[in-house]
Order: sequence, then C-alpha cells, then structure tokens
Amino acid sequence: MEISYFYFRNICFFKYSLSKTRHFIKFTFFMELDKTSWSILACLQENARASLADIGREVGMSAPAVAERIAKLEEAGIIQGYRIEVDYEKTGYALKALIAFSAHSGKFQPFLNFIDKLDEVLECHRVTGNHCIYLKVVTENSGRLQELLARMMEYGDTTTSIILSSPITHRIFTKHKTRTKGKGHAVKTRPV
Repeated sequence: MEISYFYFRNICFFKYSLSKTRHFIKFTFFMELDKTSWSILACLQENARASLADIGREVGMSAPAVAERIAKLEEAGIIQGYRIEVDYEKTGYALKALIAFSAHSGKFQPFLNFIDKLDEVLECHRVTGNHCIYLKVVTENSGRLQELLARMMEYGDTTTSIILSSPITHRIFTKHKTRTKGKGHAVKTRPV
C-alpha cells in the first residue's frame, strides 16, 4: 500500500493505492481566523465597498496589510464574492414568497434544471425534512406567482408562504466570543 499527499488551495488530497487501483481522499483544512480577520470580515459584511484605509483604521492595520489579509481570506475561499442588495419593490417586483417543494419520483433533477432558468428564483436550498427544497422567489404580483406555481407543480408538490416583512435581512456574522466566568471556566456566549 502506497500513501502520498499533496495540497491544492488549502485542501489536502491523500492518494493511496491498493494494488493497481488509485483512490483520492479529500480533506479540507479550515483556516484559523484571529480577531483581526474576524473584524475585517465584519467590516466587509457591513460595507463591501469600504476602502482598505477605512477598514485598516477600524482594525488597527495599514491599508496594504488589510489588502494582504483580504487576499488570503479570498484565496482560502472564506470570502467568496462581493454582492449588492436590491430593493425588489422599487424595481416592480413587489411580491416575495418562500416555496417549499417536494419532488415527484424521477422529477428532482428536471426540476433543478427548470428553476435554474427562472429569473424569479433568488435562492434555492436543499433541505432535510418533509420537503426537499426551499425556494425564495420574487414576482411582480400574485397572478405571476400563481403561474409560476402551476409550472412547478408539473415536477412535484409546493407549499407557499408570502413574505409579509423581513425583520432581519442581513446579519453580520461574527465568531462566537468566549468569556471567563467564575474561576476560569470558559463559557460560550452570543456575540454582542
């Protein structure tokens, strides 16, 4: 039995061979983030267009040091992109809904191919439970939503909830802080 390994973009691949067959096992190593990296991530989540100088002032680093840290976070795949938030009501798409979907036998992949082409689908999540997919969609009105649901029902069953309001739309994710309580016992707390 021969075992070797190599790294590619923070992923370790182990190669082992039994007789003449080669097998690859993928292990992903997580980048350990320090307080500064978490602070940079929080700044970018709050405003992805913030200048490197502004972020540097916030975290106590120079702009070139912040740029280098951000590049490392991007290379590690922690920062996967930069996006904008759209107010769909102002673009004429006033109706937002969540659709729970359960596929009929043999219709799952065709359904994924179908929704991939729909501009109204903002998000698609594969989930556990009674439904296999949750979709977040946006349409001009209830008539258009009804047309969309009728087309989806060719692939399976749907349960729809109209979104009335969204009290939390964009929460900045930070590492859960640990604090010491009493005689040095670490207690996990929610970020404040």
